[in-house]
Amino acid sequence: MKTIVIIHNLNSRGKNINEEFVRELLNKKGIKFHYFQTKQISDVDEIINKYNNPSEFQYCSIGGDGSLNALVNSLMKNNIIMPEVSCLPGGSGSDFIRTFALPQNIEEAVEHLIHDNFYEVDVGLIKNKTDAKYFINVLNIGFLASTVEVSEKFPNLFRAFRYPLSFWIKIITARAKEMTISNDKYQFKGMAFNICVCNAQYFGGGWNISPKSSLQDGLFNIQVFAVTKLKAMHIFFLAKKGLHLKESSVKLKRLSQLTVNSKDPIEIDGDFFGYGPAEIFIKKRAIRFKI
Repeated sequence: MKTIVIIHNLNSRGKNINEEFVRELLNKKGIKFHYFQTKQISDVDEIINKYNNPSEFQYCSIGGDGSLNALVNSLMKNNIIMPEVSCLPGGSGSDFIRTFALPQNIEEAVEHLIHDNFYEVDVGLIKNKTDAKYFINVLNIGFLASTVEVSEKFPNLFRAFRYPLSFWIKIITARAKEMTISNDKYQFKGMAFNICVCNAQYFGGGWNISPKSSLQDGLFNIQVFAVTKLKAMHIFFLAKKGLHLKESSVKLKRLSQLTVNSKDPIEIDGDFFGYGPAEIFIKKRAIRFKI
């Protein structure tokens, strides 16, 4: 079995998990590992640069979707070919692993590190004028992205509640607006409240936003919420259980590439990315995810 490089994001806003707890948990399972704590993205890059041989190492984040995103970004940017990746939940939200029905409790989730069962997974890539970043779960354009932008301005005292607070703050003045996405075979231009570009199935703390997503077909499941604010609230309620796809105002498309042609806000994997225009691509089966 390969040595697992454990990257523990100390900025995760979930359960307070310390080094002693993690080491004891892994040692009890007989897992061979190197343990590191990080506070910023550059810390992750330094670790990956040092442990850059995928035939010798596996890579595991401790945290939420943002922590997993940071690890995947570092692996992809450092050209680690078909890295073997896993995640132990320790943040405010670990929605990506819900697609595989992995436990949200770290004591239970650690069991999946013992086995060598992997699933080849697609990875998204977004580029705008100033930045480029990979994502593994869900990208949002429009209202939900604007709530994430607001959430990142909260002081640490409120960080654990940042998503629901920002949602209700933004919904007061929110409205549908003209949004445009396209590729060489498809275009949507019209009034919409939000656009979801889904790689995996869950986001927002367990909302089953894209129950039909496949993580290895080389395609995003794109959902355009071409609705007013009031209708969007109803559809978001349905989306908790994946029932919103029956609504005619939710327009569905499966694409491997698209362009955001407007200057709308964009978030990826729970973190604010920036604004359009932007190009979005998919890299088919770019990593092996441990399940």
